Amino acid sequence: MRLRTTLSLTAAIVGVMTFGVVSTANALWTVNDAVVVPELRSGALTFGASAESQSVLSASGEPVEIALPGTEIAQVLDQGGLRTEPVIWRFEVAGAALGIAGLDYDITLGPQVWSDGHSAELAEGVATDGTLLADSTVRIYPAGLGDDCSVIPDAPGQLDGEAAVNVHLVDASDRTLQEPAANPTGAEITQTWCVAMLWNHRADGLYASEASAQGIAVDGSENRDFDAWDAAVAVPASLDAIGVYDHVAWAEGTGDDGTLSRDEASWSGTVHPDPAGEPDLVIRIDPRVTNANPAVVPGDHATR
Repeated sequence: MRLRTTLSLTAAIVGVMTFGVVSTANALWTVNDAVVVPELRSGALTFGASAESQSVLSASGEPVEIALPGTEIAQVLDQGGLRTEPVIWRFEVAGAALGIAGLDYDITLGPQVWSDGHSAELAEGVATDGTLLADSTVRIYPAGLGDDCSVIPDAPGQLDGEAAVNVHLVDASDRTLQEPAANPTGAEITQTWCVAMLWNHRADGLYASEASAQGIAVDGSENRDFDAWDAAVAVPASLDAIGVYDHVAWAEGTGDDGTLSRDEASWSGTVHPDPAGEPDLVIRIDPRVTNANPAVVPGDHATR
């Protein structure tokens, strides 16, 4: 009788700086079978993801989630005026598969989540109005050689009548972390992903400036020169104002001679929402176990 052994996908994850510590992952591998015949094992598995101050693991093949903090998204406000450099954030996917198993995964978008716990789904990547994300363009894409994030892919074109998409996933489906039967030592494999955030509002306009000069040399000749340049003008980046508040102050006083003096002043102040209230953006990573045996359908479990 042929024995069948089923292995559950478990996850092991450590901090960004310690993905290479395989012994930590080894300690978390589990199997569901009461009796395991070693020569028939299809493999042991680890899978998880991490970012700065975050680490997540998959206990039995379910998707893992990491959060792009709202505090990171709020940094797009520093791009106001003439600054156009993107804000870059990174996360890592890590795992290993022994035996005849391999690992694929997909990355999808979860909701925006506020600090009070309420959330809003990003339908087709469109952010909730009134958030900084709704006025930004975010691209999530695999890092290049040396975990380089400097080459930002172009966002897909928008069709007429479509809502402006704020978050774009690039090459995020059917990613291979490890080919089947390709990791005999069980070394943990990591892949870096980049998140580039750009503020959509640019300079308000270009203003032309001109200057000319002329002079008479000692020999009586006349010399002229002319120069022209453009100046970009922009207001600081911010969330839409929630109101304009008027203020009035007045004062009066009596002088030594008994005269009465009065004066008053008024001014207005524009109030904007606090960018610290920007919600987090959830990113989901869904693992899928593959197998060197083509008859085995990829899924959450490695089955022999």
